[in-house]
Amino acid sequence: MKDDEWEKERQRTAQRLVEALGNAPNRDISDRSPVLWWLAGLVTISDWIGSDERFFPTDVNPDEGQARCWALEAIESIGIAGPKIRPNLSFTELFNLHDANGQAAQPNDLQIAAYRSIVEPGIYVIEAPMGIGKTEAALWAAYRLMSEGKASGLYFALPTQVTSNRIQHRVNDFVSRMCANAEKVRLIHANSWLIDASQPRLVPTHKRSTDDSDARTGRDWFASVKRALIAPFGVGTVDQAILSIVAARHFFVRRFALAGKIVVIDEVHSYDVYTGTLVRRLCEELLSLGCTVILLSATLIHERRNKLLRLDTVSSNTTMEPYPLITSCSESGNTISSTPAQAPQSKTVRLLFKEKEVAIEQGRKAACNGACVLWICDTVGEAQRTYERFLESRGDTGPDIGLLHSRFPFFRRNALEECWMERLGKDNTNRGGCVLVATQVVEQSVDLDADLMITELAPTDMLLQRMGRLWRHPRNGRPLTNPEFWILAEVDSLESYRGWSATEIKRRLKPKGNVYAPYVLLRSWEVWGGRDVMTLPTDVRGLLEGTYSERDNDPEGWRRLFEDIKGTDYAESQLALRNTNIWQVTLADEEGRQTRLSDQPTVSLVLARDFDGNSGILLDGSTIELTDDAFDMKVARALHRNLVRLPKWVFDRFESAEKIKRYVRGDRAIAAIGEGGLIGLGGLKAAVVLRYRDDLGVVIERKAGEDDEFGI
Repeated sequence: MKDDEWEKERQRTAQRLVEALGNAPNRDISDRSPVLWWLAGLVTISDWIGSDERFFPTDVNPDEGQARCWALEAIESIGIAGPKIRPNLSFTELFNLHDANGQAAQPNDLQIAAYRSIVEPGIYVIEAPMGIGKTEAALWAAYRLMSEGKASGLYFALPTQVTSNRIQHRVNDFVSRMCANAEKVRLIHANSWLIDASQPRLVPTHKRSTDDSDARTGRDWFASVKRALIAPFGVGTVDQAILSIVAARHFFVRRFALAGKIVVIDEVHSYDVYTGTLVRRLCEELLSLGCTVILLSATLIHERRNKLLRLDTVSSNTTMEPYPLITSCSESGNTISSTPAQAPQSKTVRLLFKEKEVAIEQGRKAACNGACVLWICDTVGEAQRTYERFLESRGDTGPDIGLLHSRFPFFRRNALEECWMERLGKDNTNRGGCVLVATQVVEQSVDLDADLMITELAPTDMLLQRMGRLWRHPRNGRPLTNPEFWILAEVDSLESYRGWSATEIKRRLKPKGNVYAPYVLLRSWEVWGGRDVMTLPTDVRGLLEGTYSERDNDPEGWRRLFEDIKGTDYAESQLALRNTNIWQVTLADEEGRQTRLSDQPTVSLVLARDFDGNSGILLDGSTIELTDDAFDMKVARALHRNLVRLPKWVFDRFESAEKIKRYVRGDRAIAAIGEGGLIGLGGLKAAVVLRYRDDLGVVIERKAGEDDEFGI
């Protein structure tokens, strides 16, 4: 077409839109206007759908009526049609919950308060103890908003892929009761394409190219995290929502997809300064797009809550604020209100500090007497060593011992999670004595119920989260008379740490000091060390503010550690703000790359039983053959199911495996497991050996001098 013909076609299209939708508002759109990027997302998605020849064949010239029918069929087919909400449903009709007597559970005071106070778009912060039903409170409020036409859908965002996988089942049950036409709730994170059967069917590409861009496009279309967000209902990582406000490719598609929805962000306390700054910017942007943002936390400090609500005020006595509490900020940002809720019945927890070997022996005895013991470590290496000590102490007979962490290949970790989430789940009445050793993967947003909790020292908010898995549900016949929370004692006294330099403190607190800020660990130790009893939820606010409130009487070494935090926090917040500048060079659109900061670069390692460079048998028994032909989804799925991430520091030199480049991004390797579980991988440091065991996962053995270990 000539330019004037294109212009005529544009005018005709504009006129048809006016006839169908009415005149657009007469307003200026600046480069910072939310409408600008909403419109960009609308046009892009419309173009994607309209260019799909399955819905709009090029050999037919439809009239307007036929085109409209095709468009409606396309919307229905790809699962983004608007939901049909069943009206006037009660709490018991929406949630299949029962009390200790087997009766249908009625909403508690927090859930009623949320339903009554979350009535229009805005930002809402729900602070309440672990296990009180914050998820149901947010979902019930979401139902009201959608049934009243004040929201178009729901995205439930969580901190990790594991927690997303678990919550999906609960949200899916809720949506199936709420909607007359709802499809399955989409699971939306970087690995959801491996497990979510509701993913769209892949249309394979046979185009050959000199790089892997075509193959990646095929996999991304299958994984479809951008496209999945367009669906009315989704559950996934907070990263997928954050990618709507950073300068990532197609950020405006995600932004359009979230506009007008309810966005629930769970465990909002758990993010570092970088991701936390992005979450705050996300809340601001969502508010401008007509969203309702519901933030959930059991352990949110006053300062962070105010930042999320865009407040600069500081309360004079934060420990006296009601708890539970719902705080809201109106869509205009001008009105702030607080709604207290009745606290649940107090729970008294006995607090003890124990040496590790004593805790292992006494924990084993408790398990032998029928207790479900949950032991949480701060690092993978410590979890593996603790698990092996339990095996040694158990002997040939004794309770079941399990291990959960992130250094299992995907297929194995998924099986272990399913097993232990069921074993320690709410509804299991035949649990039997057992010990589950885990890292932080079980401390948040997973519904585990332990009889006895044992943990390494961690920041106060993380300790409280771990405590939330202790006696979580009413249960008859527990093998222990009272809930007990054991913290593993440090080798040296807290008083000794007061006299040491910052450098010495860091050395003494390794490896947990590589996971958590040493200053925060010391302050947490202070507030927990002087107690032998905890009363929940009464003590929560005091513990949090006692840990995080600023003070000017710290010992010299502690003061320097605090200054390190302040400097790092400022740098991270500035980097986060820079990455939200969408006019800069486009950043990679990849979960974790722009949404998280990590001091620990990783390598993606695919584990095989046998591999000759082109074909082989992977650890789970699947076979692959790597060719230069089109992207093969079967191969992609097999590779990622057998993938585990390793810290890059174990290598002296590293060369990425080119053969799997089209399937695995970033630094990547593939290696066979030999005799004794030895992983045959080149380029490792001379002091490092890698081994694999089904029950341990990948073990990093350090011969000498290597103690740089990070978390989960």
